[in-house]
Amino acid sequence: MNERVRRLRQRFFEIQPEVCPERARYFTKSMMDSEGDPIVIRRAKAFYDVLDRMSVVVGEDELIVGNQASKPRSAPVYPEYSYEWLLKEFDGDPYFFDKRPADPFVYSEETKKEITGIVDYWKGKTLYENLRKNAPKEVNLAWDLGIIDDTWVSAAGLGNIIPDFDWIISAGLNGVIEKARKERESLNLAEPGAIRKKWFLDAAIKGNEAVINFSNRIAEQCLKLAEKESNPQRKRELLLIAENCRNVPANGARSFWEGLQSTWIILLALHLEANGHAISLGRLDQYLHPLYMRDIDNGVITRDRAMELLEAFLIKTNELNKLRSWPDTSMFTGYHMAINLAVGGQTADGNDAVNDLSHLCVEACSDLKLFTPSISLKVFEGTDPEFIDKALIAVQDHKGGQPAFYNDESFIEILRNMGVAEEDLYNWAPVGCIEAHIPGKWDFAAKGPWLNVLKVLEMTLNGGRDPETGIRIFKSEGDLYSFKSASEIFEAFKKQLHKYMELQVITEHISDEYHRMIDPNAFRSSLVHDCIERGLTLIEGGSVYSADGGPTTGIVSAADSLAAIEHAVFEKGVISREQLIHALETNFEDDSTNPSGEEIRQLLLNKMPKYGNDDDRADRWAVAIADYIGSSYQKDFKNSRYGKGPVPCCYALSQSPVTGSVAFGRSVGATPDGRRSGSPLNNGISPSNGAERTGPTAVMNSVGKMPSIWFQKGAILNVRLSESTLLTKEGRERAASLMRVLFEKKGVQVQFNVIDNKTLVEAMEHPEEYSDLMVRVSGYSAYFVPLDPDVKKDILARVQFNI
Repeated sequence: MNERVRRLRQRFFEIQPEVCPERARYFTKSMMDSEGDPIVIRRAKAFYDVLDRMSVVVGEDELIVGNQASKPRSAPVYPEYSYEWLLKEFDGDPYFFDKRPADPFVYSEETKKEITGIVDYWKGKTLYENLRKNAPKEVNLAWDLGIIDDTWVSAAGLGNIIPDFDWIISAGLNGVIEKARKERESLNLAEPGAIRKKWFLDAAIKGNEAVINFSNRIAEQCLKLAEKESNPQRKRELLLIAENCRNVPANGARSFWEGLQSTWIILLALHLEANGHAISLGRLDQYLHPLYMRDIDNGVITRDRAMELLEAFLIKTNELNKLRSWPDTSMFTGYHMAINLAVGGQTADGNDAVNDLSHLCVEACSDLKLFTPSISLKVFEGTDPEFIDKALIAVQDHKGGQPAFYNDESFIEILRNMGVAEEDLYNWAPVGCIEAHIPGKWDFAAKGPWLNVLKVLEMTLNGGRDPETGIRIFKSEGDLYSFKSASEIFEAFKKQLHKYMELQVITEHISDEYHRMIDPNAFRSSLVHDCIERGLTLIEGGSVYSADGGPTTGIVSAADSLAAIEHAVFEKGVISREQLIHALETNFEDDSTNPSGEEIRQLLLNKMPKYGNDDDRADRWAVAIADYIGSSYQKDFKNSRYGKGPVPCCYALSQSPVTGSVAFGRSVGATPDGRRSGSPLNNGISPSNGAERTGPTAVMNSVGKMPSIWFQKGAILNVRLSESTLLTKEGRERAASLMRVLFEKKGVQVQFNVIDNKTLVEAMEHPEEYSDLMVRVSGYSAYFVPLDPDVKKDILARVQFNI
């Protein structure tokens, strides 16, 4: 990186995230003033007012400009979704924002006073409050027991989208406005539904005008700074930045610099419109490549200048932040924004899509070592092996698991199976952590309540009761005392799973109704086809494609538990069911029994079959559970947009649990896999920590057995390699071979961590010396020091391979 980029990066690390009241202030005032108007227009007006009145900040050295809050890395507040946790945490329940064990935010007393005053207006009006009030008793019980949880959506808004950046870069927002106006002019207001369409189109136009106005405000600020600037070079830069902001995103981008600026403003505006995360960049190396090549060919920029602009852009994306409640934070620690950027893959005619901008993105990843965006390499049989090698070098340099590697051909097969048109398949891109998405045509790549699979198994083994509270929502057909085989347990487990999946769907349908009533967002909808043509927001069914599904966690932990019961109790009889039940009830802590609780635990941990060792005795249960959940989601349930235009409108299996594997583990007691009460569940599709006994190839073989055809929402595989592995060409070839083993078996994704435990322990003991130490957490990277202590321990417990 050059000196400017070095300064920008260093300033980023010096910033302490703060709570910013501006968005809440202006949004709430606008909503108070617009009562009585249609909600879609009210939100568009409020969006305009926020962007028209919030602070405009242009930092020193910046080449890409625009701010989310009054200070970089500060987080706005979105009180329309939820407020209860704000009041609690300002009072220190369970922590003060600035005293959290992970992701702290500082704030002033003035900010606290203003926000606590603002939320008075929102009492009784928020999405989360009304959802919990009107959800069936069974939903709230399951939520409180840690079986399902929709906090990430209902208390924080919808995200997980990629707008049509190709269209925006080409036509600008004026092109979007023109399309909306033409559609509005074609309406016959005497027709049923036309008035509602007009309201949406009015709101879409207002939203796009809001972003253009915001960019013009940024341009004005640049001109003011230029007037005062004494450095001639910086003065010229500010004048050029102002010119860029005058042209984009209003109009099509004329240069690579303008293309990056336009992309940034759109990304920023989408985050300000609503509070959903995982709003992603799609295939940036494809839609900005023509501008890049034109500037290079015409001598407008050099490759070094393009790298400076790209790195300034990537640093800027790290300023985006989100203030979550502590329960929600525990599932997304690391200031997680889940902004994904895809490189590589295929062209429309099936050739390797890697270009020089793809190379720049990977080089910048290696150079900057930042957690956002998450760089993802789409790999297919035609991907240049030298580019894969370059990406593995970047993994070694980055340390935080970037780039991650995605099986292009497997995701294409998954999407084809769901009914995605052939002409769209090649252009898929990962959203958020890992979900497959068609840019500019899909609504929400992931949405819906979590499902704690291991908790459901625990309930099944206890006759449908939670052993901690005694609460039973659905009666199980037996319990561990009465089941006669593992197959009998599995049949009862499937019935319990289906009932809780039904509760997930019911919860999401209620949530969607409230999103329609409270949270229709016209700006983002206008950037996704065919919302303008249909006159519908995304949540109403405006997109071409739609499929829902929240994260699941604990499938592998459940599989290991079934394998242990089958092998230890029913087949080998090494312990009786009564001994196992007692060991679980006492958390393996009763030393008076023979064998003792700890001896039983060690037997379960070390002598029983475990997924991740290419052992069908365990792997078959993981396959059976994933196949049942995945097939049931797609075949048995429809989302709320079904019949309104999008396809396929089903649900899909997500094994992208972020740090939910740690958070949800706290609600599960001791389990037959040898796991203690409250300990983490397995992460994604990865083996349980410490279970991998026979090497990384066996891990790939186990994962390769899984029914990936259901994995549109992705399945995260974490692999830790020794620090020396990727330092040599030979080591990188072995890592690439491992990946090929997985991808030939239709595995969908793998990410490599290359930090040893010694470094991680030193970072825990001396955090001030490791502020920029990066790790791969789940489907995303994060700085190690701010992570929740339990998440740090979970990362430390992952097996590290020498290959």
